[in-house]
Amino acid sequence: MKLYVINLKRSPKRLARLQTVFSKMGLDFTRVDAVDGQELSASYCDAMTKEKKWEKPLTRGEVACFLSHKKALQKIADGDEEYAAIFEDDIVFSSDAKEFLLDRKWIPKSADIIKIETDGKKVWLGPRKKINNEHNIARLKSRHIMAAAYIISQQAAKKLVKKMDNVTAPFDHFLFNPDYGVFENFEMWQLDQAIAKQAGLKSTLEGARHQWEKKKKQNRKLSYTFKRETLRLFKRARTGIWGYSITLFTSDCWKRVKFKK
Repeated sequence: MKLYVINLKRSPKRLARLQTVFSKMGLDFTRVDAVDGQELSASYCDAMTKEKKWEKPLTRGEVACFLSHKKALQKIADGDEEYAAIFEDDIVFSSDAKEFLLDRKWIPKSADIIKIETDGKKVWLGPRKKINNEHNIARLKSRHIMAAAYIISQQAAKKLVKKMDNVTAPFDHFLFNPDYGVFENFEMWQLDQAIAKQAGLKSTLEGARHQWEKKKKQNRKLSYTFKRETLRLFKRARTGIWGYSITLFTSDCWKRVKFKK
């Protein structure tokens, strides 16, 4: 299985870190030259996001991230591997990650996309299939954002790139959130426990997102904030009841996907 790492030219330290990590696992990877948001014009970003579904302004970094994943996916679509993996350069791996990246026999034959990382939040999973004593795999049936580590079939990559002419949402939401993209068009699976997670390095998207959120908070009225928080608590309670019902009355489960250290 071929492995691709998305990396900015101006982030050589991140590349060096991953070269060391992969070398210790005895694995090779192909670097994908990431699109740099700092080099994108405002007019270009406006044109690329004219059909966006995302409520917030999409930053240049988010547009660049989307296009970077498209570059990696195009390589897989044009390649000769049945499955390949894509990583962002701030990823960390579990101690047994090599077993899953070296051999794809554990991947269900019908799988389009397998999420092998976790954001630590609860998700809806279908009936679990045992891989070994520490890992299961199950259909992913709810949003599970972040797209720093996933495996995709060549056929799914071909199908996906055709749907990426416009940047409609941040890429992780586009791929792993049913509300914003292509989630329902692919057979999604989740590895549980996950073998990857983001390292917590400062994101190149963070600054622009933070500035927008700060400005938005400053403009909020107290009454709006109260309503928003009340609605948030209601949604959390409703989700909890819904998740409990899934686990209690079906063969599916509502659970937190842990990271295998």
